[in-house]
Amino acid sequence: MKTKIIIISAATILLLAITFKLKSNKRTVEENIYRPDMNKKVLVEAETIAAKTFDKPLSYTGTFAALREVMLIPQVHGEVKLVSFDEGDVVNAGRVLVQIDDDLLQAQYVAAEASYHNAKRNLERYENAAGSGGVSKLQLDSYELNLKSAESQLKQLSKQIELSRITAPFRGTITLRDVEPGSVVGGNPVARISDLTQLKLEISVPEKEILLFKEGETAHITTDIYPGKIVNGKIDNVADRGDDAHNYAVSILIKNTDSSTLLKAGMYGTVELSKGLNKNALLIPRMALLGSSKNPQVFIIENEKAILKSIKTGHANNKSIEVIQGLKEHDMVVTSGHINLTDGSNVTIAK
Repeated sequence: MKTKIIIISAATILLLAITFKLKSNKRTVEENIYRPDMNKKVLVEAETIAAKTFDKPLSYTGTFAALREVMLIPQVHGEVKLVSFDEGDVVNAGRVLVQIDDDLLQAQYVAAEASYHNAKRNLERYENAAGSGGVSKLQLDSYELNLKSAESQLKQLSKQIELSRITAPFRGTITLRDVEPGSVVGGNPVARISDLTQLKLEISVPEKEILLFKEGETAHITTDIYPGKIVNGKIDNVADRGDDAHNYAVSILIKNTDSSTLLKAGMYGTVELSKGLNKNALLIPRMALLGSSKNPQVFIIENEKAILKSIKTGHANNKSIEVIQGLKEHDMVVTSGHINLTDGSNVTIAK
């Protein structure tokens, strides 16, 4: 019993000691917390803002793609007898690229052709006999049906034989080969043909800048592979509907026939745009901006006090940011000394 009392007493003393120490630490921390003197003036640097000519060339990077590109997929099943191309070949429209075994189809076609001609002769004989009344209308209709059936079978086999030959739909470059003689195909792509004489550059443009793009206008494009050279293209399509992020797709067509600037599908290109951007805008230095991109803020000076204001920004370049809303011309914004400022602090402007 006596031991239990001693343990409880020791625990109580320890708890009291810990409590005293924590309170002591709290007082020490509170004494060391920096509390700005609101009456003391903070030295800052500031700049009076004004409407100035603002020029920010806009650039948009996208990827070149072939204007026309087709995956070649066999529409009949069978063994490949002939492959007449290699990846990288330029082929003309109509050239046979892949031949699938059609021996069985050819044999069926010969039989169907014989049946067709036989049905046609029978119908002709019965039509002549019908003129003298020796054949009923029912018999004549039956032979007409036989001829149509034989003709239909002939056309089906002819189409299947045609589909056993895969031909180039247009003049272009083979950019994929996935077939070998002896392989069995059907349903999966065996090749891809791309027309690289014309490319389209696909870029994404924010909502606030999409009106700068007009279909039919010329666009100037630069590439990393040809530094210093400009490729001219034509704006072909401006999307009427944006995505969830309010960006709009723009397609720009270029002729890819100049040997000095030949491009390949998949390369990067950058559209440089400067029209309509030279304008008077209310500008603040970049170093004046506080907060986040969603909630930009600045300190302005009014009656020797720092006032924190939320603003709405527009375009920006390396040095300046356009202010659309929240400030007016001749406002004075703080550009240095923010670390010691709070909303309402007294300030002194450095000379």
